[in-house]
Amino acid sequence: MQSNISKTKIVVCISVVALLITNCNRKTDSENKITITINSVDSETKQRRINTFDTIEVRKEKIGWNLMRRYPIDGKYITDSMGSVKIKIDSTCGYRFMLNRRGYYGSESFAEPFTKEKLKDGQKVNIEAISLEKR
Repeated sequence: MQSNISKTKIVVCISVVALLITNCNRKTDSENKITITINSVDSETKQRRINTFDTIEVRKEKIGWNLMRRYPIDGKYITDSMGSVKIKIDSTCGYRFMLNRRGYYGSESFAEPFTKEKLKDGQKVNIEAISLEKR
């Protein structure tokens, strides 16, 4: 009888600890979320690319089991008619933003190997769209 009670106490303790850990992680994740604005800018005129609807590919830094940094796609977003898109990201992670459009390319990095700068809430990131033809 005593053996069953101690097993039950152990299971309850493990469950409580697991619950506390998962709740702490959720709170931290939501606290780390920030909103940034990504602008698509023409490299020659330095003006926003209005009505071009560029695709912005967001790549999030991940460190694999062999400690190599990888940047798998975290999401793809289409700029609005004003040449910008607002997204929510984790402020503790590194990111690479890439502009994809036929005949144009551009990128911006906020990841440890490229820069020590961290993204802040409300920050604006400009990606210059460089024409492949005029290159």
